[in-house]
Amino acid sequence: MKILNKQIGNAAIISTLLTAAFLYMSKMKSPEGLFLLDRFIPGLGWFQIAVIAVYAGIITHQLLKEKNIAKTRIRIWSLFSIVFFSQFIAGILISDIFLMTGKLHIPIPAVILAGPVYRGEGFFMPVLFLSTIILTGPAWCSYLCYFGAMDGVAASGKKKPLFPKESWKTLRLFITILIIITAIILRVIKASPFIAITGAIIFGAAGILVTFLISRKKGFMGHCSYYCPIGLISNILGKISPFRIKIDSSCNSCMACIPACRYNALSVKNIATGSAGFNCTLCGDCIDSCSSHSINYKFFKLSPEKSRTLFTVIIAVVHAVFMGIARI
Repeated sequence: MKILNKQIGNAAIISTLLTAAFLYMSKMKSPEGLFLLDRFIPGLGWFQIAVIAVYAGIITHQLLKEKNIAKTRIRIWSLFSIVFFSQFIAGILISDIFLMTGKLHIPIPAVILAGPVYRGEGFFMPVLFLSTIILTGPAWCSYLCYFGAMDGVAASGKKKPLFPKESWKTLRLFITILIIITAIILRVIKASPFIAITGAIIFGAAGILVTFLISRKKGFMGHCSYYCPIGLISNILGKISPFRIKIDSSCNSCMACIPACRYNALSVKNIATGSAGFNCTLCGDCIDSCSSHSINYKFFKLSPEKSRTLFTVIIAVVHAVFMGIARI
């Protein structure tokens, strides 16, 4: 399956225009200083909008090219994470001008869940997270999570992943329940913010250890698929999205897609049923691996080509908009 160059070009233009439109509306309706460059030189935010809009078109073009999804995805995901954490570190070491509100928050995905439960307020990040689920399904975990990019880079270093036992799949559920219960207890006993922040940092540090001791050595997404509570919620709620990864009848059962999926969402059973498993994040890496072009995105009754193009435009726009305004 090949997408025509004209269709790719049109998709890139649409991504550019949509990104510019969303960022323009954000600039018009949000407080002054939403865009980082405006904080240094008023009016320079328009240049930032233009650059990010063009960036959306470029990554749309790259993601729609054959044999390019996996490498491009890791690169743009890593770039997003670098931009995010660079601003975070600059906000700590240089000036709070690099922080969204001037206040420091812990950049750990689990805090998106645990923070509001503990505080009873501060629902901006959960709402933002849920909005991405509605638009892109579980793709938060393969394109948008600032923390998960480290896991992706670590796992991609090993050519063939060594997947864990089936029993590992229950680990994230246990961790998620534990996080929620802990947050409730801290709220009930009115624990100090210092205790809550310390707990969040310890949890985040443990996640980094999982990334470097498991993901890097075993080649699968150990943090995202087996440790992170937000990853579990993304997989569950992501099912409301009509986007799916489907395997059609032209599949020759070569099984090349199984090791290509670092989220362990493909198995012999999944291939037989023609659908990716629970852990699927719509990353699209499996599409690259399929020599018979049997794997693609599905969106209702649209053709595979149009489904893939639609998903790519949406994820590129959301990714680029986040790149422009997402800061701690």
